[in-house]
Amino acid sequence: MYGPSAGVDGVDLTVGRGECFGFLGPNGAGKTTFIRLVLGLIRADSGRVAVMGHDLAADRMGALAQVGYLPGELGLYAGLTGRRTLDALARLHPRPPVLREELCAALELDASALGKRVREYSRGMKQKLGLVAALQHDPPLAILDEPTGGLDPVIQARLLDWLAGRSRAGRTIFFSSHVLAEVDELCDRVAMIRGGRLLFVGRLGELRRSRTRSVEVTFSEDVEPSRYAGEGVGPPEVHGHRHRFALSGDPAPLLAALSRLPVTDVAIERASLEDAFRDLYAT
Repeated sequence: MYGPSAGVDGVDLTVGRGECFGFLGPNGAGKTTFIRLVLGLIRADSGRVAVMGHDLAADRMGALAQVGYLPGELGLYAGLTGRRTLDALARLHPRPPVLREELCAALELDASALGKRVREYSRGMKQKLGLVAALQHDPPLAILDEPTGGLDPVIQARLLDWLAGRSRAGRTIFFSSHVLAEVDELCDRVAMIRGGRLLFVGRLGELRRSRTRSVEVTFSEDVEPSRYAGEGVGPPEVHGHRHRFALSGDPAPLLAALSRLPVTDVAIERASLEDAFRDLYAT
């Protein structure tokens, strides 16, 4: 609770091993609060949290030994060099920093950059350093809060590709973001949160199918709309042989009906994650 308000309320969420899981929501939705609860940085009024099989209340250190964490607001020691920062943070974790060199190469954080003090770093360089610090020990679970902030597009793409590779190797990625395109590229499933409550948990395909799309069908002759009408098909605008209407839900029944009609062309607007996100938050 934050005064009279709950930062997170009734969130029931399970993320499987080896899964890339996207955690979506606008600023203030409760994403960071939920992550802090999972890490034990703040304590919930009720409920239970388990991380990689470790009950957080009973064995927090055992849980955190399995985790790499990048906070959304990264705080680093300005007077240390990048290399000393990584060394200091590596000593705090029980797993050795076996992926440091690989990550530094992927993120273009070279020896010259690591030799500079953090106060000389740009925002993007600080973000790269934070990513290496969070992931250098090959954690079974990586919790990343807005990880691409400050990175240029080339490094962003390289990071997403690298994370996808770690997921294929059996590592779990929990990816909090409001950048929908990168979640669409990386994640298997997503959860959407607003006002501390879950709005949706499921696969991206399910989310796309849930939104309303625009359909335009052209027939070779006059066709009565009742011949393709069905669940989710809105009232059409008919202009000669061209019919335009809204479609919600699964398009398969509509396509089956159209297959029996004299169709010369059909266009169904692609359901984007951005549109699904807006539709869901508008309800």
